[in-house]
Amino acid sequence: MTYILIVDSQATSRQHLIHLIEQAGHCAEAVSTLAEASSMLEEAVPDLLATDVTLSDGSSAALVQRATELGAKMLMMTGNPDRITEFNGSGQPYLSKPFTPELFVKRVQEILGGGRPRGLGCRNDLD
Repeated sequence: MTYILIVDSQATSRQHLIHLIEQAGHCAEAVSTLAEASSMLEEAVPDLLATDVTLSDGSSAALVQRATELGAKMLMMTGNPDRITEFNGSGQPYLSKPFTPELFVKRVQEILGGGRPRGLGCRNDLD
């Protein structure tokens, strides 16, 4: 099963995105800070990291770099028009907030593609 880690500072967004991911047949966990996400990366590398660009404790740039080094795929989320322009030129997968649930699921599926999940199952299954 595919494991997706969501990083977003808004609790309602996190819960909504988890629900969408689970409906699409994947495992998902969500955290609100870079510190929490960094800690989780050391425990289990997700198949996909879906993160807001700017969080309450800083920019997710270092988190994205570390997750990429560990082999995770990325989906950046932002409502900042300047960041959207930056992502347009970089080839980095992103979503502009606000986005529809259907678009979120579609982007996740596109990014995951036919690649094989890590086979870790849900993190909860690892305990």
